[in-house]
Amino acid sequence: MQVRNPKIAFADALPHWAPNREFCQITNAGSTSLPCVEAYLMAVMNRAARTLQDPGLMRDVALFTAQEGNHYRQHDEFNETLYARYPGLRPIMDRLKADYAAMLKDESLLANAAYCEGFESLGLIYAEFMFEGCDDLLEGADARQVRMWRWHLAEEFEHRTVCYDVHKALGGGYISRLKGFFRAVKHLGKFGMDASTYMLSVDRESMSEAERAASIAREKAHRKRFGDFALPRLLTIVLPGYNPRSK
Repeated sequence: MQVRNPKIAFADALPHWAPNREFCQITNAGSTSLPCVEAYLMAVMNRAARTLQDPGLMRDVALFTAQEGNHYRQHDEFNETLYARYPGLRPIMDRLKADYAAMLKDESLLANAAYCEGFESLGLIYAEFMFEGCDDLLEGADARQVRMWRWHLAEEFEHRTVCYDVHKALGGGYISRLKGFFRAVKHLGKFGMDASTYMLSVDRESMSEAERAASIAREKAHRKRFGDFALPRLLTIVLPGYNPRSK
């Protein structure tokens, strides 16, 4: 693992940074969640590090948290361009932040680590999609956004074993990992849907009836496309023998 900090400037970035606006907004919804998610990941991994005995894993956690810190700061900067246009995103983000605060306060370190591993396993799917499944969607896109997402998701793939190893070191097994995975899927899936639905609804306020129908059709097509890409990969994650090292 290597800590990188590309320092991309987003002062004049547009919400619709690629020709397919629905793809942009669904992806942007993920960006809005990341400062909350990754600050939470760092908090959990730093707590776990205080209990670990393996120097190698402790070193991996330090690199993981450094990478995640750069990720959330870069997304935070881009997200400011979204909040200026879509102020209703802030209450959605605040709910997610409150969820994580409650989880850190009320739940065991193992339960939190299982959720983290669930999130990280989803990150691998998004990494594969960004590098192997959506070249056509990125044609004509703002190079800054492409750079941000590919840098971020490449590092998600690079540090794919850290939360898995920490969860295991804390005594987590298959059932614990599975619970964390399904919880992360449901929790973040709802957040992403709420955020993207809100942004798309704002976009559609100024559309004609025909434009609105076309936008809805593109949204449905993209969600199906990603679902078809993700499903076989999701199925491998729930297998007892799953290990991110195999990727």
